[in-house]
Amino acid sequence: MARRNELVRIRRGLYLPVSRWMELEPWEQFRVKIQAVNDAARKPPVFCDQSAAALWGLPLIEVPEEVETLVMPGPGGGRSRYGIRRRLAVPEACEVVVLDGLLVTSMDQTIRDLAALLPLTGSLPAADRAASFWKQSGRSPEEFGERILSQLGGLSKVKQRRVQRVLAAADPTSGSPGESLSRAVMIQAGVPKPELQTAHRDAQGLIGYSDFHWPEHGAVGEFDGWAKYSRGEYLAGRSPEDVLEAEKIREDRLRATGLTVVRWMWPEAKDGARLLLKLRKAGIRQ
Repeated sequence: MARRNELVRIRRGLYLPVSRWMELEPWEQFRVKIQAVNDAARKPPVFCDQSAAALWGLPLIEVPEEVETLVMPGPGGGRSRYGIRRRLAVPEACEVVVLDGLLVTSMDQTIRDLAALLPLTGSLPAADRAASFWKQSGRSPEEFGERILSQLGGLSKVKQRRVQRVLAAADPTSGSPGESLSRAVMIQAGVPKPELQTAHRDAQGLIGYSDFHWPEHGAVGEFDGWAKYSRGEYLAGRSPEDVLEAEKIREDRLRATGLTVVRWMWPEAKDGARLLLKLRKAGIRQ
């Protein structure tokens, strides 16, 4: 059936129908690959880094090609091959838990490892989401990351500074991974720090909440992902055309208050130079 292109081989002995595989989004396919690595292993692996992030529900801007697992120092750890990237653990700062039946690094360790491994544009979306989970649990937002910062001893000075930077920038009010990615681009470029999720009003009442607000520049920034125009939970029974019309009315009301409105989508957020050009044209610059 695989030779007839009726099945997709996920790992040796593990297949899915082509039609089912093609229905999955790239990050869902990655999650299936993680499960397949676990099910095909003789000894349960420990998933780490971006694979752990996927299991924790933390957003990834780019879906990895390889599944990442953790190995302890010493012989017998195995090599990175066949779609698996093996990462060397730091024993004194290794915390493993069971999540959905799989062994995975704790959320704190996962955030720490992502921050040490990835650029800010790759790690801040996950850190923002983790900070949001922390806040939703009723804990003080100011305490987010304190435990992580206390467990940096096994990292190099450079990686410690990376982790500290990510945790200092993490914000639970970020509305989406695209907004987090956009903010990371701004931070790296030295763009003035925006307020997040600011309420705006006019004579008719509440207009809405802007993703980014620079009051000193009289400007707001809006990241538009495709989800709000296509997914049922965002449409809330409305058609995409209704949502577009509502967005236009909202933007007109914002502009009528004297604000400059800057909008961008995923291509600009991923190509930071294009996003920064839009912001500079609106007068928002270092």
